[in-house]
Amino acid sequence: MPTRRTHRKSRHGCKACKQRRVKCDEERPVCSNCSQRDEQCEYVTEASLIWAADEPPRPRPRRRKQPSEESSTGDVSSPNMPFWLLGGLAGDRSTASSTSTSAPSLDLTQMRLLVNWQNETCQFLSRDTETRIVWQLYLVDEALKSPSLMHGILAVSALHFALSESAAEQPFWLELATAHKGQALHALREGIHQVTPENSRALMGLSALVVAYAFGSALTAGVSDADKPGLDTLNNVFGLCRGVQQITNRAYSFLRISNFAPLFTPGEPPIEVPDHVRRSLDLLDRLNTECLHAGGAHDAATYTRVISALRDLAAHAFAQPNSMTLAGGWAIRVSPEYLQYLQAKAPLALVVHAHYCAFLYLARGNVFVQYWGRAVLEDILQLLDPSWRTHVEWPIREILGEDFL
Repeated sequence: MPTRRTHRKSRHGCKACKQRRVKCDEERPVCSNCSQRDEQCEYVTEASLIWAADEPPRPRPRRRKQPSEESSTGDVSSPNMPFWLLGGLAGDRSTASSTSTSAPSLDLTQMRLLVNWQNETCQFLSRDTETRIVWQLYLVDEALKSPSLMHGILAVSALHFALSESAAEQPFWLELATAHKGQALHALREGIHQVTPENSRALMGLSALVVAYAFGSALTAGVSDADKPGLDTLNNVFGLCRGVQQITNRAYSFLRISNFAPLFTPGEPPIEVPDHVRRSLDLLDRLNTECLHAGGAHDAATYTRVISALRDLAAHAFAQPNSMTLAGGWAIRVSPEYLQYLQAKAPLALVVHAHYCAFLYLARGNVFVQYWGRAVLEDILQLLDPSWRTHVEWPIREILGEDFL
């Protein structure tokens, strides 16, 4: 097929050729067509032939593209292109719909509390890696389904800030902790009478948080003298722990097969109890036996159980000193009978409690414990007859030093 010969279009022809619509060879001063027809030849332009012939064609004006067209063409040179692309996703197809919906708000304070819980606060309840995962991850997962549990987490985290931040910031965090605690306790009171597989983890976690809160709130500024750390205040905390034990007993069959199971399988920590501590606990057993043989109505079985529970948890106090494993764990395990003897200021109960104070003192690095051990021991020593002080040598030496023996 023959190739069509290309030709250059005449853009600067004379008037006569333009009127007749014929091609003008643009010869100056008279083109060949006008020369043959003997007509007057006039040009509109004054440009010479060479410049007229070589002038490049002017480009067509380009229509400015709209932003939506730029995003569809994939023009990655525009820095706004990715954001225009996102504007068309997730069903946002119209400007009207996007402007009519109010922007979601972010409660940065609550976000800060939750981050603080997962990074810092949860460590004070953990005894090892397995239990930390429960408090750090599984508890938060459960809280996303249980608003009351989330309030409990935020309350304890806010109390942590109140106990560790500057004095100027304490009132803000304490007010926030109190508000969240109120919301959490309301749900706990409602749920304690009906424990189910669905709410067992939330109730158990919430009850443990309440114990930590009870210890920590007594340390805050502005608390009354009657509510500061001391023997009577500790008795109130122990009474609260009995409620925790009731929830745990009802929920245990559900919890032991859940991801909360590590909380109920303490195992053996990779550390032994120091010899002097073990000997002091052995003295408690012998003292219990002596009281039994001395006659009278002595409840040796109750004391045997509480001393055994203290011995079982002792190693955890040395393996993870800043954990509340022993502080809360033993408080939950003691029986109502023992608490009655303690409230009656029975000498052996005070001696056993003095040993518990020594373990509390080991956990003084825990922000929710701090000086609890020292404060309670000082109350016990004021109540204890001097003839019984020889049975609390280790707690005195551990907390108050050799000078107090």
